[in-house]
Amino acid sequence: MNKLGLYLGLKKQEALLRGDTSNAVVNRYFIYAFQAIGTHLCGAPGESPAMVKLQARYMQRAWETLIEIYKTDDQKLKAQGVLFFVYSLVIMGFMAGAPLYLWKMCKLIDNANIRFLPVYGRPAELSEQIREDVAVLSQTIYMENYLHLAFDGSAPVMTARIEREFRTDLQVRIIQCVLVSCSKWT
Repeated sequence: MNKLGLYLGLKKQEALLRGDTSNAVVNRYFIYAFQAIGTHLCGAPGESPAMVKLQARYMQRAWETLIEIYKTDDQKLKAQGVLFFVYSLVIMGFMAGAPLYLWKMCKLIDNANIRFLPVYGRPAELSEQIREDVAVLSQTIYMENYLHLAFDGSAPVMTARIEREFRTDLQVRIIQCVLVSCSKWT
């Protein structure tokens, strides 16, 4: 999963492995999307009519459940779903659609004001959900840069706000530890 650009917590990963489409732990969109990508990565799906049908079924279910996500008010889930959709487009070679859906995802992130850190108050304790939310934002920055560098896409400007927040607010840096050895002189 992480190699596909999506971070999900351990319980959600286990639900994916079980194929749990109940929506109790993980949204069923991710089950169907991973199944569609999995059939694509298993080899040449076009060699077998059964594999073509299977992949088409998973892709259709994934698309329908992504539309269901869009009918909710969960902006973070929408962004996570569209991020995986953009990765799916790239993996499957449908490069023409990737910049459009990346733009839609960036608009969604900006309109919902999804951020790395809250504007006021202390940040929440680091949890699996916080890790997922941060991964969506950082992977969005990565994807825009990837499309620019690898596929001669537009210069990265859509993620400027979240990249600025990443660089200034998070201020990731190395902490130096100095070990001092004291020996007693007698």
